[in-house]
Amino acid sequence: MRNALTRAAARLPLLLAIAAAVAFLAFGGMRYISLAALAENARALSQAADEWGIAAPLLFIAVNAALLMVLVVPAWFCAIVGGLLFGRWLGLACALVGTTLGAAGVFLIARAGLAGLAERAGPRAARIAEGFRNNALSYLVFLRLVPVVPFSFVNFAAALARLPLTTLMLGTLIGIVPSALIYVSLGDLLMDLARQGRLPDSNLLFEPRFLLPMLGLALLALLPIAVDRWRRRR
Repeated sequence: MRNALTRAAARLPLLLAIAAAVAFLAFGGMRYISLAALAENARALSQAADEWGIAAPLLFIAVNAALLMVLVVPAWFCAIVGGLLFGRWLGLACALVGTTLGAAGVFLIARAGLAGLAERAGPRAARIAEGFRNNALSYLVFLRLVPVVPFSFVNFAAALARLPLTTLMLGTLIGIVPSALIYVSLGDLLMDLARQGRLPDSNLLFEPRFLLPMLGLALLALLPIAVDRWRRRR
């Protein structure tokens, strides 16, 4: 009886995270996960950040981490908000810390909630878990760097593989730097558009500050193909 209660208590945070994700989707939260929605609310968000003053970056880091623990809120969205509120470099620092903490939170609740379920995981999760066991840090950095596997899925696979928390946080912090910088730059551009009273439109495609981040994302997306060809040649 005691063991059953202990297992239930360990799985409660994961169940709450899943319930939060379902509620977020059910109440239409995904309609706010877009560049247009951010641009429309940019001034209000900036005003709120100004009112919080020096506490605003700390509040953003906490909210960033909490949103990632909802499981369905993408990390790229939080990075864009960071760039919108704080500019490129402070936004990047806040996004890196907040995203790493959020990944650690998801990892911990997944490790507790999925204890004993590693053998039942699907083949994709099993392959990723095996990669972690073979070369944990470099494999994690690769998965964070290359946008092939969803962010939360990597956290769950790392939990199934019983990866050390320090490795998870270090690999996440290193691996997300390129993509975070790209998305933070987009957020910075959105704030400039909001100050000019402009909304994202087709003309945005010709903005150099938009094109460069998009080219960076395209290169990251092509990286898995290059790696696969390199492996085949070897």
